Amino acid sequence: MYCTTRLLRYVLCVINGICALGGCLLIWYGVWLLDSLSDQQRVLGMDHGEDLAAALCILLGTVVTVASIYGTVAVAKDSRTLLICYAVVLVLLLIIQFVMFSISFGASRESLPESLKQGFEDLWDLQHVGNSTLNSYEEWLHCCGRNSAEDYLHLEKEPPPSCCLDRDCTKLLNLFMSGCEAKFKEYVVGKTRNFHTLSWFLILFEFAGSVTTCYLVDSIRNHRDRIRFYN
Repeated sequence: MYCTTRLLRYVLCVINGICALGGCLLIWYGVWLLDSLSDQQRVLGMDHGEDLAAALCILLGTVVTVASIYGTVAVAKDSRTLLICYAVVLVLLLIIQFVMFSISFGASRESLPESLKQGFEDLWDLQHVGNSTLNSYEEWLHCCGRNSAEDYLHLEKEPPPSCCLDRDCTKLLNLFMSGCEAKFKEYVVGKTRNFHTLSWFLILFEFAGSVTTCYLVDSIRNHRDRIRFYN
């Protein structure tokens, strides 16, 4: 029984270390997300909630790291009360991360932002002159039109300078051929891919940590009951 308890302590300490590493990676991801926002996105208000997502990632990563340290202290003190509290914290973190993953996954698959959809509507409106909203996305994502630069040709419109590299349309090779709808979806998927991987990584180890903690609490209780029985 003592060997089992000692083995569970070692396993839980390893899981705590892995969760702490995952928490640090989550903090790094949040900082990277903030740093990756371009000045143009901030000025035009096109961060699409990335500031909030980055702050939540940093906060969650900090909580996960602190919780892992708390779990290690609970193991060192061999306290059933602290270990039970730690198991509860892990379950709560698991639920929170699963909810955040679901929201992030849904956001990466849902429809386009209203500002971009409005830009597409203005593009197809032959009476509408100029399209500052779509032009901003074109310059930011290096795209042109909704599906491709041919959208402007079909509408008998000249591609705006925002459809060209360095706003120089005098050279044909400078013209962006990809459509903004596909480019925006690629952008969102690229930004959320790392978060989804980290989330599943932490969810699996937090689940393993909560189960191991419960087994350790039961093992400690049985070990102490046996000592009292023989004494």
